[in-house]
Amino acid sequence: MGKAYRVLLGVTGGIAAYKSAELVRLFRKAGHDVQVVMTAHARRLVGPETFAALSGRQVATELFPRKRSDRSGTRSPLAHVDLASWADLVLVAPATANIIGKLASGIADDLLSTMVLAVPESTLRNGRVILAPAMNANMWLHPSVQANVARLAKLGYVIAGPDRGQLACGMSGPGRMIEPTAIFDICQAALSEAGSLPDLTGIRVLVTAGRTEEPLDPVRVITNRSTGQLGVALCRQFTLSRAQVRLIAGAVSIPLPTDIETEQVRTTEEMLRAVMARLSDTDLLVMCAAPADYRPARVRSKKFHAAKLTLELRRTPDILRTVSAARPRPVLVGFSLDPSTARAQQKLEEKGLDLVVVNGYSTPGSDTITARLVPRQSRTIVLPAMTKEAFARRLVKEVATLLRRRNH
Repeated sequence: MGKAYRVLLGVTGGIAAYKSAELVRLFRKAGHDVQVVMTAHARRLVGPETFAALSGRQVATELFPRKRSDRSGTRSPLAHVDLASWADLVLVAPATANIIGKLASGIADDLLSTMVLAVPESTLRNGRVILAPAMNANMWLHPSVQANVARLAKLGYVIAGPDRGQLACGMSGPGRMIEPTAIFDICQAALSEAGSLPDLTGIRVLVTAGRTEEPLDPVRVITNRSTGQLGVALCRQFTLSRAQVRLIAGAVSIPLPTDIETEQVRTTEEMLRAVMARLSDTDLLVMCAAPADYRPARVRSKKFHAAKLTLELRRTPDILRTVSAARPRPVLVGFSLDPSTARAQQKLEEKGLDLVVVNGYSTPGSDTITARLVPRQSRTIVLPAMTKEAFARRLVKEVATLLRRRNH
């Protein structure tokens, strides 16, 4: 069991509130002290007694409680200030559109919103205020909600999720709260001694994400199953490090960040052109995208019908090889979807990379990753399975070391 921390868990009135009980169990099992704060709407879905029993603490519910007691009982008239200063980490799960809107606008009209706004700047800066959104897909995709999420991310809040999937309302799409185990992993990464992010102020970072699509005809394409989830997570973590972040995205299966300068492309050739156009003002290029390796030799102008089809395929441009030949060139990070470390080392040398991330095949849309880091100037780092958000945080720290070496 590692170091014990003090965790403040805010539970709002989303249907996913019942999952928050599992979060309390996970934190307590890890030895952390948990204080639960519930909104009035949350209490209509799950009884405070459940959280009190799991946490061993009285649930905090009122901004101005009738009774006065010490800090451990959370009944002080200044509970919102006491709790905000007491906590090593603040997590709101589920985070509804309502609480997201309040925090983005600086509205404090109940205990939870007042408490989160009273969190010390250092806690926010270290990525220890985490929101796990959960809501209807249309609500999540609404421009107002996306603008609020973007503003909070820019301020330093960690936005964990949401996932895509079947929602309680019957819809299917983005808005499902990510699983408690994934949220717990993100929190553990933020709480660990390695959790604090480096300051990358002034560093210009270019990230590619998603998949490219090579057309067969106006409606069919050759592509792969990359979702773009890890690339977007990297953008968030680099932004928290105060880097200047830009994103080049192919097709993705998740909402793109609205607070990051983004250029969308379709084919591998288009991605290559977009990367090369920005190379001269880039200090670090992270090629997280999964470009299609092949394209049809012939693209038909109309949808075709055939009982049997033979395709002639040609290689698409090798973006990393092209970039590595440029002078001057940025620090280069590539990915290898291959379990072989030897193959990664070959890629490191052939393409002039500074670091290769070796990750095996995973279920499309999975929130976890098992990876190894193969740097040019040191030994391979074997990492345990972790969420993509936690991995992105770890990779930012490793890349900061590469940038320091380059500058020296």
